[in-house]
Amino acid sequence: MIKLLIVDDDMWIREGLRRNIRWEQAGIEVAGTAADGEEALKRMEELRPDLVLTDIQMPFLDGLQLAERINADYPGTKVVFLTGYDDFSYAKQALRLQAADYILKYEDNEVILNAVASAASTLLAEKRGAETARKSQALIQNKFFAELFEGCANPEWARQELDNLAIAAPEACFRVAVIQPEDNRRFARSGEGDNAELLLFSIHNICSELVSEPFPYRYSAVYNNRINLLFNLPAPADREGTAEHLTEHLEEIRRTLENCLKLQVSIGLGSCREGIERIAISYSEALNAAQLKPIIGGAGVFVSGEIRHSQNSHHTLLKEMEQYMRLHFHEEELNLTAIADHVHISSAYASTLFKKYKGMNLSEYLIQLRVDKAAELLSTTDAKSYEVSEQVGYRNPQYFSVLFKKHYGKSPSEYRRDQQHS
Repeated sequence: MIKLLIVDDDMWIREGLRRNIRWEQAGIEVAGTAADGEEALKRMEELRPDLVLTDIQMPFLDGLQLAERINADYPGTKVVFLTGYDDFSYAKQALRLQAADYILKYEDNEVILNAVASAASTLLAEKRGAETARKSQALIQNKFFAELFEGCANPEWARQELDNLAIAAPEACFRVAVIQPEDNRRFARSGEGDNAELLLFSIHNICSELVSEPFPYRYSAVYNNRINLLFNLPAPADREGTAEHLTEHLEEIRRTLENCLKLQVSIGLGSCREGIERIAISYSEALNAAQLKPIIGGAGVFVSGEIRHSQNSHHTLLKEMEQYMRLHFHEEELNLTAIADHVHISSAYASTLFKKYKGMNLSEYLIQLRVDKAAELLSTTDAKSYEVSEQVGYRNPQYFSVLFKKHYGKSPSEYRRDQQHS
């Protein structure tokens, strides 16, 4: 509800206004009252009302002086003047002070209610307009950062956009951090877009609150279904110790996100890149680093280049992928994307790793795993060929038969017959 503060030095009028007018029917709550302007200022700080209905003639600090202070200190608050003096000079001063209205005390309660309600409507309309403008500005800014992450081919255009959006960026060196929730997949399922949006909104809000003095030029942007942080850092000569402070700052963000959202989060940090056109390189590095949580077995802040070339880590990652395939080979929807998502790396990275260490494509390995399981079922059970096909993840028996024959040189029925006679 809209909060109202009533100010009048006459207790009977003050209490009459509070009790005898049906404020609630206009969505207004009388948050408090004050006997003069000085008391009203104290109540303003305490109550933060949206509207003030005030008498003009009062001791210590009159209504006009009060309005001036409110305009200066609480610019979003609307003031409605109430006076027993039908004097045009007051009306002129009320206009100068941008009063929402000017009414006389002897007016009917309904007239007073309507005047205050009208001020409340104006206030709500202004707030909606400001919120729409804020969201519009945020969308434009977010789109601009997304273009920087994708790769900016025109640095001059980007600098002009920075000026247009009033974004301060000395442009010495840029560095990107990517925030990766551990279970991001469940927020991106079909029909659960609201959940994904809520998660991103929550992460964005928490990051916005965790400002750090050493990094005054830090910007948050939604891109690629993640929250990304863009840092504009000092020149190379001033960079001593900056990297350590930055990872500490990101670790603080990570711990806070986990404590508040009860969700494990990893953060990838790209390298420093000089020039606005190289932001995309740092972003790509940060994204790859953020996806490598399984390599060290726990969430953390991963700096690009520090863990990328660990062969033991790669084997750990491969082991997780193989284990996942052995557990889920019977699911028809199991594919490269699902397996890569499970270990939180990109499909391209999963495919490259698998080819490098296994000497075959991941899809080839999955087919081999399925037909081997099928061969085992044909040898040890009486299940029909089409039933075996379904049990190893193929809903199309003909396609299964083709794959089986390609690997074993005989059809499923021939393979079973040979096994029974051997």
